[in-house]
Amino acid sequence: MAKKKKDYEAHEAAIQSLREYVLSKRWQLVEEKEIDYGYRLVVFDGFTRNNVDFYPSGKIVIQGIPGSLRDELSRWREERTTAAVLQTGIVSLPFDDMPPIEKPVAVEQAVTAPITTFAARESIVLGVAGREDYFGPLVVSAIHVDAWAEAQFSMLGIQDGALLSDEMILAKAEEIKAICAHSLVTVGPARYNEAFGKVLRQDSVWAWGNVRAIENMLEKATCEMVVARQFGDEAIIESALGKKGRQITLVQSPDSQVNIAVVAANIVADAEYVRCLEHLAQRVGQNLPKGAVDQAIIKVGREIVARGGKKALGEVAKLHFEVTQIILQ
Repeated sequence: MAKKKKDYEAHEAAIQSLREYVLSKRWQLVEEKEIDYGYRLVVFDGFTRNNVDFYPSGKIVIQGIPGSLRDELSRWREERTTAAVLQTGIVSLPFDDMPPIEKPVAVEQAVTAPITTFAARESIVLGVAGREDYFGPLVVSAIHVDAWAEAQFSMLGIQDGALLSDEMILAKAEEIKAICAHSLVTVGPARYNEAFGKVLRQDSVWAWGNVRAIENMLEKATCEMVVARQFGDEAIIESALGKKGRQITLVQSPDSQVNIAVVAANIVADAEYVRCLEHLAQRVGQNLPKGAVDQAIIKVGREIVARGGKKALGEVAKLHFEVTQIILQ
């Protein structure tokens, strides 16, 4: 009973928080009403109306025409969710194999620390691919790096992975995997859409992939440091690893100090993304372009919808991207 009361109080607090946010932005609440299993506020900024639906589970759904109002409401939801994690320690995770957990003793953390010499210590280095691409999976990689491995990377000619063609990425990834142990976590579009529907945050899905990749690597190597150019939701990573008793230091590199080991990890992820995208392209019988928004993506998306509807699109694309609304119009 106590849990239900707590959930109800959080539900009411979320609704009141949006009321106050709307007032601060000088927008209007044009309607409030009970809906099935929840409560709806309709927000109007003078140009657009968007529905915001609240559920006692903590889920907040923003609906309506994409635009500046919807973007700002989404930012409000992101900030509120992050604040709730920091205050309560309760983290929402997208899949059943990682149920919501209470935040234990925090994992040691060193965010945006310089990492020019980190590989003098053994480290797990994370990479990611597909996070900003509409078609294809989200791929998270983890590689086990020490000083010897980093020296080998420097001889591969991978200082700027962004300049490599798909063929070179595939070849270099095999060379990198021959140098060090690795782990790959691939979240295909269908499962990605299922996960996003539960947590409504890409960072939560990405963080789940990070945790899985780290856990897989810790089965192969003993390390106390995890390094990446960026992380998913750090609260999720800290909580999940801390819950399992992992003593991990998270080190995040700023863009200007990307280490070659991070580039190597990204190439391993990129190669898996390229392979998966090609497999999906063969399945639907046409090329699936990279990127998030351009006319080629819209054209291909509409062709897929014409043949198989939105369900077919969800088998190859991340549907929360705004280009979905353009495709379906």
